[in-house]
Amino acid sequence: MNTQKITRYGLFALLLLSFSGCKKFLNVMPVGQTTIPVLFSDMDGIRAAIPGAYAKTYDYYSSHFYIYPELAGDLLNPDLSLINEGQINIYNFSSIPDQEAAPSAKIWSDILAALANVNNALFYIPSLKEKFPANRNELDIYKAELLFLRALGHFDLCRAYAQPYTYTAGATHLGVPILSQTPSPDDNVSRQSVGKVYEFILNDLKEAERIYNSTPIWRSAKQRPYFVSKEAVQALLSRVYLYMEDWDQTIYYAGEVIKELPLAQGDAYTDMFFNLTGPETETIFRLNGEDKGSSIFGFYNFRVSAETVGYPSGTPANKLLNSYEDEDDIRKTNLLLKIDVGPGFYFVTRKFDAVQTSTEKGKQHVNPLILRTSEMYLNRAEAYIGKKQPEQAAADIKAIQARALGTTSSGITLPESDLNAMTNIVYQERLRELALEGHRLFDITRRKQNLVRDATTTSTVQELTYPSDYFILPIPQRELDANPNMEPNPTVNN
Repeated sequence: MNTQKITRYGLFALLLLSFSGCKKFLNVMPVGQTTIPVLFSDMDGIRAAIPGAYAKTYDYYSSHFYIYPELAGDLLNPDLSLINEGQINIYNFSSIPDQEAAPSAKIWSDILAALANVNNALFYIPSLKEKFPANRNELDIYKAELLFLRALGHFDLCRAYAQPYTYTAGATHLGVPILSQTPSPDDNVSRQSVGKVYEFILNDLKEAERIYNSTPIWRSAKQRPYFVSKEAVQALLSRVYLYMEDWDQTIYYAGEVIKELPLAQGDAYTDMFFNLTGPETETIFRLNGEDKGSSIFGFYNFRVSAETVGYPSGTPANKLLNSYEDEDDIRKTNLLLKIDVGPGFYFVTRKFDAVQTSTEKGKQHVNPLILRTSEMYLNRAEAYIGKKQPEQAAADIKAIQARALGTTSSGITLPESDLNAMTNIVYQERLRELALEGHRLFDITRRKQNLVRDATTTSTVQELTYPSDYFILPIPQRELDANPNMEPNPTVNN
């Protein structure tokens, strides 16, 4: 028997025990070294496992996945002396498959760990429903949350290690394994087509939506938006359909969310980034990092102390700084900070500059935003562009711009009948609004655009022409060695 496979999959059985990082907020009970069947023998076990599943999703977002699409994008100009070798390789599109600790490999293993947690919990829900019929509604909600997290994990794995959905007709190109259950040590899973992976994702999300439509919601206002909701499911559906270029479904699901969650205005908008204690206005789903460390915080943080600032690892590139056309744009005035140093200056992002309160473990942290209403407006606007309806796209863009400028939509003038001009405006508005929130590389590749960085980039790669094998990460070498059914990615795995 392959010992590498035993090491890889044997760890999955232990992952549900790693619930550290959310005890204070989520009130997780300590589970010690119990076995999985014992853990899931009663309601206390599943109630502990659900926060564990969220915690493992937080782990991959807070370590490398949130930073990866920005480092590999065109909106950052990092100081190479302040980032590690693996991040430099991401930035230069030169990730090495056999470096197990590198971001290119950790994203793979961390998402698989998150999926193992989810699948182990999902496996036991049917038996728990039989054993505890009075808790069926509660267990149904847990199932919906887990299905969402499983869909998100597959979607993120596919975005990182496979070409975008429209890369081939019918999305027949190589995707990632479909993990509907945790593999056993002898299972050699294979990569499925991107089309099949997306079909699996949609099935999970549609089932979760069905559950929310028929089951009473009992999550408290304080718990949301740190737990999955019907709006989170619909928002992710909007995003998935956008990547598929299914414009009608993108518009429908974005609209369903917009009806329920308005755009944050004024201080409520900046509080989404600055105040980790809420209340939340437009946040649909974010992950809770209380009492946990985060690579995101270290990467973007510029505050040495309350009185002293320093140079962060990741600073905005000129492409981002110059994208704001109005000097009064709140995203420029409040979310970017100019720091003067002697005769010169530099800019930093304040999207991760939240006010830190003392925590149980004394760690400063971030709560990564995964889905928010602004994206729904932008998804819908881009879908209207895809349908060649620039007037409808303009209405959504006006809402975003009016909020940014502190005015009303009626005060915004756009070339509403010019499809080409509105296409550029929609793309630019998405760049401005969602900058450094983990979207940029994926937005470039799904649109089949070239990556073009500033002439002043610190990377060895200033431009990458679509299509390119370098737009995706190599499959980790340890996975290829352990699993004869796993196929490598061309060029980057050579």
